[in-house]
Amino acid sequence: MTEVLSRPTTDGVRELVRRIGEQAALPLEESRALPARAYWDPEFYSYELEHIFRKDWICIARVEEVPDKGSYRAIDLAGEPLIVVRGNDEQVRVFSRVCRHRYADLMGGERTDEERVSGCVARFECPYHAWIYRLDGSLLSAPEMSGRPGFDKNANGLREIRTEIWQGFVFVNLDDDTDIPFDMTTVAEIQDGYDLTDWEIASVIDWGESRVNWKIVVENFLEVYHHIGIHKNVLQPLWRLGKCQQGHHTGPDFYYSRMMAGAEVAIGEEDGHLLHPLFLPAKQGLSAFQRSHTLLLAKFPAYLCAPGPDITFWFRSLPTGPETHRLEIHLLVPKENLGAEDFDAKMKEATDFLKLVQAQDASVNEAVQSSSKSRYATDGVLQTHEQPLWQLQKYLASRLPAQD
Repeated sequence: MTEVLSRPTTDGVRELVRRIGEQAALPLEESRALPARAYWDPEFYSYELEHIFRKDWICIARVEEVPDKGSYRAIDLAGEPLIVVRGNDEQVRVFSRVCRHRYADLMGGERTDEERVSGCVARFECPYHAWIYRLDGSLLSAPEMSGRPGFDKNANGLREIRTEIWQGFVFVNLDDDTDIPFDMTTVAEIQDGYDLTDWEIASVIDWGESRVNWKIVVENFLEVYHHIGIHKNVLQPLWRLGKCQQGHHTGPDFYYSRMMAGAEVAIGEEDGHLLHPLFLPAKQGLSAFQRSHTLLLAKFPAYLCAPGPDITFWFRSLPTGPETHRLEIHLLVPKENLGAEDFDAKMKEATDFLKLVQAQDASVNEAVQSSSKSRYATDGVLQTHEQPLWQLQKYLASRLPAQD
């Protein structure tokens, strides 16, 4: 194997952006896999952080993760330490965790590992010099600073991050001057019948950090072609490849498909639709068509969601480096089903099933990441079932400006 440079030149980034733009312009029938270098190049990753994760709207949390006044959830995004908090006014806000004084992380110090991630407090105290902030981000006290000429507490509150809440999901944008509008209209139309506002997280699989680039995770989440490979004994019997209905080609920033239940696993038939197997009762009000499949969709780069009649899978997958990401898988259920018969046992069954699927995916994804540095990792041709990979390329081309 040839030696791989750890720090590609700027020309390397320029060439990657050019190639992605060319491939994104191809028709689906001629589409190809991303250039392998896009999965590990440190300079290209920095370019993605600058133009995607620090400029676009990124889904980072659910509102029920901060259920009470003072509840908080720490999240790291594109190198920025953030904190989601519910204020005394019940409003959910997102702030930088960086103290306005000497830049310490508010969740640092002698806090336990659990407290660094989540908890409930009356206020935030910096562990370094004991500056204290209210839940709305305003500065409550700064010891011994009253004698400093011109010191203004009102000008030294925590930096608030632009935030939008949609169907219980918390989206942020790190760029105060972004010209990218927050628009989930198309996703709402695709999710017709599923308003996830009245769903709640019932189980979480904390997969931790893995040595896999964020794009490999998105591609694997969306394409069902691999059901006949790594999932041939698990997902293929449930969602056969030939039963998958892919979404239309329009729109550079989203993808969806419908994974229809097959005759072998259907639990019944209604209005000509085979009904999807269930762990819990189906959400009330869904049509027979909606109860016939699991919807698979993404709003690039980081809203990955699979609504089903009884359980919705939401993947919080955020990049942590050129070749790493951190993943938590959340199982959401309608609030009406939280007290369903044998709820705990059925949720454990669903969670164990998803752990098995994720373990299979992780094993393949890690191998793809490793092999992407091979001299022979070039010019992969895509099958039309891999349409989401082609659409991800269109998204990348739309967000990554060509360099002069």
